[in-house]
Amino acid sequence: MTTEQTIETMAMNVLASQPSRGAGDVREIVAGLTSVMSPPGTAGTDAMIEAISKRIEVRLEITMEDATVIQVAFEPWLEGRRADVEFSYWNRYRRLLGNSLPRSVVGTIDRDTDRIVGLLENPLRPGPWKRRGLGVGEVQSGKTGNYIGVACKAADLGYKFVVLLAGMQNNLRRQTQERVEDGFIGLDTDRLGAGVVHGNAEARTGVGVIDPTFQPISLTTKARDFKNEIAVSANISFSSVNAPIILVVKKQKRVLENLTAWLRSNNRASGGVICGVPMLLLDDEADNASINTRADNDPTQINRLIRELLNQFEQNAYLGYTATPFANIFIDPDTNDQMLQEDLFPRDFIVALDAPVNYVGPSKVFLSEDEPGILREVGDHLEAFPEKHKIDHGIAFLPESLLEAVRSFILTRAIRMLRGATHAHNSMLVNVSRFNSVQGQVTALITDYLTDLRNAVQAHSALPTVKALEDMTMSSLHATWDKEFSSAHDSWPEIQGVLNEAVGPIVVKTINNRSTDTLDYKGRKDDGLNVIAVGGLGLSRGFTLEGLTVSYFIRNSIMYDCLLQMGRWFGYRDGYFDVCRLYMTPDATSWYRHIAGASIELRDEIKRMERENRTPMEFGLKVRAHPDSLIVTARNKMKQGTVVTLSVSLRARLIETVFLRRDSIRQNRQLFERTVARLDSIYPGKAEDAAEGIFWKSVDAEDVKGLIQGWKNHDLNPQTMAGPVIRFLEEHQEKYLSHWDVCLYSPGNEESPVEVSGHMIRPAFRSVKDKADYYQVSGKSSRVASRGNEKAGLSEAEIQEAKEAFKKDHPGKQANVSDAYYRSARQRPLLMLHVLSLEKEDSWVPAWGISFPGRLPEGDTVEYVVNTTWFREQATDEVDEESMEAGSDEG
Repeated sequence: MTTEQTIETMAMNVLASQPSRGAGDVREIVAGLTSVMSPPGTAGTDAMIEAISKRIEVRLEITMEDATVIQVAFEPWLEGRRADVEFSYWNRYRRLLGNSLPRSVVGTIDRDTDRIVGLLENPLRPGPWKRRGLGVGEVQSGKTGNYIGVACKAADLGYKFVVLLAGMQNNLRRQTQERVEDGFIGLDTDRLGAGVVHGNAEARTGVGVIDPTFQPISLTTKARDFKNEIAVSANISFSSVNAPIILVVKKQKRVLENLTAWLRSNNRASGGVICGVPMLLLDDEADNASINTRADNDPTQINRLIRELLNQFEQNAYLGYTATPFANIFIDPDTNDQMLQEDLFPRDFIVALDAPVNYVGPSKVFLSEDEPGILREVGDHLEAFPEKHKIDHGIAFLPESLLEAVRSFILTRAIRMLRGATHAHNSMLVNVSRFNSVQGQVTALITDYLTDLRNAVQAHSALPTVKALEDMTMSSLHATWDKEFSSAHDSWPEIQGVLNEAVGPIVVKTINNRSTDTLDYKGRKDDGLNVIAVGGLGLSRGFTLEGLTVSYFIRNSIMYDCLLQMGRWFGYRDGYFDVCRLYMTPDATSWYRHIAGASIELRDEIKRMERENRTPMEFGLKVRAHPDSLIVTARNKMKQGTVVTLSVSLRARLIETVFLRRDSIRQNRQLFERTVARLDSIYPGKAEDAAEGIFWKSVDAEDVKGLIQGWKNHDLNPQTMAGPVIRFLEEHQEKYLSHWDVCLYSPGNEESPVEVSGHMIRPAFRSVKDKADYYQVSGKSSRVASRGNEKAGLSEAEIQEAKEAFKKDHPGKQANVSDAYYRSARQRPLLMLHVLSLEKEDSWVPAWGISFPGRLPEGDTVEYVVNTTWFREQATDEVDEESMEAGSDEG
């Protein structure tokens, strides 16, 4: 630990016990500790004191909401055992957490892990039992810290065999093992060699430094996954071991088969199961490979092996963790009965974990208008990195956008050094191809460019600024600083003064299943690892890039799990979020924005279901009927030439014509104007100058259906297909959808109105992706409507109902009410008529949407039919996750 880290930790410990923790108190304590802790003959600088103080202030202000839980009825047991249990493993892990987190956050983690462990079975309960649950957290938000806490408490309470499934990549398994060693085991296995972990004072780490008097037995190390010979040579027998046993293993066929074989041959009676040994299986990235995407009588390989592993024990509990439940086991079953029979379905409980307020997630990066923008558009990449390319694709040069990203990374490190983070980790992510051979070429070219930069900095950075900038390479660094960072640090001479130190330690590494490169952050904790990591899937699932500041991302996919898991830039960036940069294509940005909104909606749904005491089964059905399950379900079922029928709920749902046919703009415009003229003629006196535009009340459903039936819809827009939507309207027309609100929106610039059937309308500008036969609305939210549009026509009581529901689900947050809450409060459906201004079109372009009310019956769905053509148009080629261990060139 560096001197600065030591001072920060000690200051936090002092402040934790003080009633007053204001800015003055923080600086006084830090200054005092700095004067004592600084090396002889030196003194802590004012900049160092200020940097430490600011980091502490951020930590003191961090809060975290309790988890949300939906569950089946279950008799509580944890409270009854608490007085008789000494929580040794948990208490030392709690102390470790307190070294880096505010007490309020540690307290919330304590409460959340209590709720989760309390939903597992009491390990002392005799006889056979099994429990199935799921934890849903944000990408890179701290799920690892939660499940280590669960493991600690489970061990204290009597779970004797804990298996942690840590993804499918060696680097992720190693990183997870390292964190388990810090938080649960207490020993660094790199200092012990292969074999069973046991006492070694020099190898103590994490909780082992806090209290080394007890420890679990580990049958895996950072260097070695589970090996049968290690377990056999260690002579591990459940009947003779008192300490809990922990394994951190990959979801790989050979490893899981070996583990199950060892259990069968060494620790259970012939033909029976292991009794009296409560087993907990923690499945990190539970949506990856664990899901059964086939019929239950022919499960996928990894799914079958996980079930077999659980079934070795008479008493077993399965707890999966994922950030992307769209792609998990809720989706696959064809029938409700099959869903319940799925052995890994979380039928007992689902816990949605909240992230601390300093978490940088999808909504903050892609949806927030209040945060500094870190997104940078990439448009010069296609020649070097075609979005679809083959394994033998050659790269002759790097696009300028990637070169600028490398320069940004160097400058970001320089700025962080000037802010006092001299020894912090700094990482850059480059994800441009799934093929290892392409990644290797990119690594070589970046290394070559980095050498040019390093040579120029070494030769010129010590010169006066004017002289130094005569060099073209130095000038390019200055230009990037002026464009990107002059407001973050406005003194170029200071930047130039530390450039040599900033660029010198940076290395470029290839991280995939073929490369021998590794990212050893812990081994460089004293001086910091500064790395540009080039990879694909190896950097896309669970792996944390410490101090990630710059990301360059070309990979394209519409699969929610793939996109979110590739988003390693999510996480915690206290003190340097303003200098982070994310380079990606407009297409990828558009999908991320859509996913961010869908994820928020799903989490809000979990909160509403908790209030209504719903069960995991009901939530599973809800997800299966979500419009975004179109993509996820299709991936599991699509084969060449197949047609798939998908049931989607339109209750409290918005559908829009996001894809606009170029060959039908004129025809759709005429239909649009006829619809507006008809509304004016049939409902005289009902047109109002509402704040949103022109508004009509109580419109008959027949006058709405004409627009939908006549609209020339694009096949890529299945949700607005006339047939399924009209059938749904007619099914519910008499009771729920007989009378409509209709709004013709006019939000644009006063200086550019257009006439629409006698109304002067200000078009809304929308950026689009310009394709051969269609436009796709993209832009900030990838939506046709603007935020707040769905409030049109609501009564004051309905608006207040929406606000109150939002406040219940988001206590303490001042954000604007989401349109989903207005939708849920709505009594009548809303037809939304949009007049759009597109850069590529001389005249205005029509679009429409429907906001369906929340009063529609639960469970009623509309059936859409999609085929292979639709699916292939929507998705780039994806990797078969189960082929990753078969030696493919994808990584």
